[in-house]
Amino acid sequence: MEVTTKNFAEQLPAILEAIQNASFFAFDCEFTGLASDRLIFPFDTPEEVYQKTIEASPHYIIVQFGLCAFRVEPASEGSPRLTYKCYNFYCYPKNRTSVFSCQGESLRFLADHGFDFNKLFREGLSFANEAEAERLRSDLKERQATRAAALQAAADGNPEGAESEVNMVPVPAEHQEQIDETAAKIEAFLKSDDAELIVDNRNGFQRKLIYQMIEHRFQQQVSTSTITLENNHKCIKVERKRSPEQEKAFEEKRIAQENEELQNTIGLSLVLQELSKARKLVIGHNILLDLLYTIRQFFKPLPTDYKEFKKLTKEIFPLLLDTKYLCTNAEIKVNVNSSILAHVYEAVSKEPFSIPTVTSELPNHQYTGEDQKQHEAGYDAYLTGLCFLGLVSRFKVDLENLTKNSTLKQYMNRIFIARLVDNNYINLNGKEPTHSRDHIFYVTFPDTWRTGEIMAKFKPFGSVHISWLNNTSAFVSLHNRIASSLVLKTIGYHSGFSVHSFAQFMEMKLQRLGFKRRRNDSGSGGTGSQGESNAGAAKRANTNAEKEREEKGKKIGETDGGLVWAAGERNDDADGAGGWTTVKRARKTFNTSDDW
Repeated sequence: MEVTTKNFAEQLPAILEAIQNASFFAFDCEFTGLASDRLIFPFDTPEEVYQKTIEASPHYIIVQFGLCAFRVEPASEGSPRLTYKCYNFYCYPKNRTSVFSCQGESLRFLADHGFDFNKLFREGLSFANEAEAERLRSDLKERQATRAAALQAAADGNPEGAESEVNMVPVPAEHQEQIDETAAKIEAFLKSDDAELIVDNRNGFQRKLIYQMIEHRFQQQVSTSTITLENNHKCIKVERKRSPEQEKAFEEKRIAQENEELQNTIGLSLVLQELSKARKLVIGHNILLDLLYTIRQFFKPLPTDYKEFKKLTKEIFPLLLDTKYLCTNAEIKVNVNSSILAHVYEAVSKEPFSIPTVTSELPNHQYTGEDQKQHEAGYDAYLTGLCFLGLVSRFKVDLENLTKNSTLKQYMNRIFIARLVDNNYINLNGKEPTHSRDHIFYVTFPDTWRTGEIMAKFKPFGSVHISWLNNTSAFVSLHNRIASSLVLKTIGYHSGFSVHSFAQFMEMKLQRLGFKRRRNDSGSGGTGSQGESNAGAAKRANTNAEKEREEKGKKIGETDGGLVWAAGERNDDADGAGGWTTVKRARKTFNTSDDW
C-alpha cells in the first residue's frame, strides 16, 4: 500500500495494528545519496568502516521507506499459513529549517526506476527524531495548558487573570498603525450584523500582536480562532463571544485538531517508533546504510563512539538479520552465486530451496515476485522477505520460532560490510574477531607496472593476492603466512619500488592524521613480524618514503587520480569478501595521501 499525507491519518491505526500482530518484518529504504565506500580499505576494521561511513554521508535522507509485515499463523495440520501487509511510505521534511543533501547520480538512479518525485514533494510524510518529537509534544501540551488556565479563569469570573500585562510583547512602532486598523475593524464588526470577521494577510508575529490586542481590549466581546485558507495561509477568525459551554466544546474540537496535526507532523516516525517497540525480528538486505540512516532520521543522532552505536542500535532494534550476510553461509553459497537481491530471489526460487506461499492481507495492494518494481522500497522489502523465507528453508527452520533456531542465531545482529577481506560484518552483540596483519604489505611502484611485475617481486614467498589502491600503490597479501617474516629482510629496496609492513602503513597513516597510537595489536596494525618497535617501524618507513619522494617527486600513495580502491568496484548489492579482482583503475577520491 502506498502511504502519503493523503491517507496517512486514515491508515495509521491499521498500520500500527499490523505491526503489533506481525511475526517478523522486512524493510528497505531509498536515499537521496549513498556514502562512498571508496574510502574503505579491504583491511579496515568494522569500527573504521563505521567511522568513515558516518563521515561520508552528511545530511543524506531516506525519501522512501518500505515495510513488509509478515504474519505466521499456526495451522492445525501441515505447514503454517503466511500472510503479509506491505507499505510503501514517501517521506520528506516539510519545515523551513530542514536541510538535506543529495547526489545527482542517486536521484537520477531513482528517476530511472520510476520514482515519483512529484508525489514525494507534494505528499511525502513528515518525520521527527525522538528529541524533536518530544519537543513538539511538550510545546503543544504547554499551549493547551495555557488556554485551559485562561478558560478556567474566565469561568471563575477573573478574566484579567488569564492574561498578564507583564507577559505582553511590546508593539514595534512600524506595526502600531496595523494594530490600530485591526482594532477599528473589530469595533465596526461588533456594531454590524456580520457573523464573523476574517483578519488576513498577516505573518506569525503580526498575528501574535493582534491576538494580544484582542485579549487586552475585546476579551469580553469576541472569541477568536486560527483558520487556514485554501492557499495555505493562516488568518484570524473573529466571532462574537461564545458562551462557556460553546467555548468548552470549541476547545475540545481545537485540541483534537491540534493532536491530529501533531500526529501528521511526527508522521512516519510514529510507525518506526512502533516498529522499535515491537522488539521483533527485522530483516533487511545489505542494511548498513539503511540502518544508519533510519536511526539518524527517526530516532537519534549517530554517536561517534563505535560501542555507543552498537548499544543504541540494540536498544532500537534488538533483533536484526541481514540476508546479505546470511548468504555467506557455506551451505547457501553452493547454490547462491551472487548476493544481489534479485539474483538471490532467482536462486531461492529453485531447488534445493523453497519459498512458502505467502498471501497478501491487503488484496488491493499486493506484489508478486515477478513484478518488475526493483528499487521501490515497498517491493524490495517484500522481495527481501521472500528471499529470507527461501534461504532459511535450507535449514528447515521452524517459522513460528525463528529467533530460537541455532543456525540463524549465528547470523543474528551481524551487519554485512562490503569490500572487507577478512572480517566482513559488524557484530552488534559483541566484539568482532581480530586478525593478524603480519602477512600484508603496503607497496608502492612506478605507474607503468602491472600485476605481473608486482607478483614477480613476491615470487620467492609464494602465491599472493593484490588489492589495488591506485596506479602506484597496493596491498599484497601472502597466502603462505610463514614466509611473512622474510619479506622485509630479503626483498630489498629497488628504484621506484618500496615495501612496508601493514604496521608501518598504519603508523604512517596515523601520523598523517595527527593521531597517537593507543594500543598495539595485529588487528589494529601492531608491531611488524620482525618485532621492531612502532617508533622504529615508523622511522624506517618515513626514511623509505623520503627516498621515494626524491625519486618520484610525489608522496607515497599520491597520484593524479588520487587514492582509491579499484579492486572489487562497488555495486550496492555486490558480493562481499572474496569478491576482489585485480583490476587497475585510477579514480579521483583523495586529493593527497594526507587524506588517508
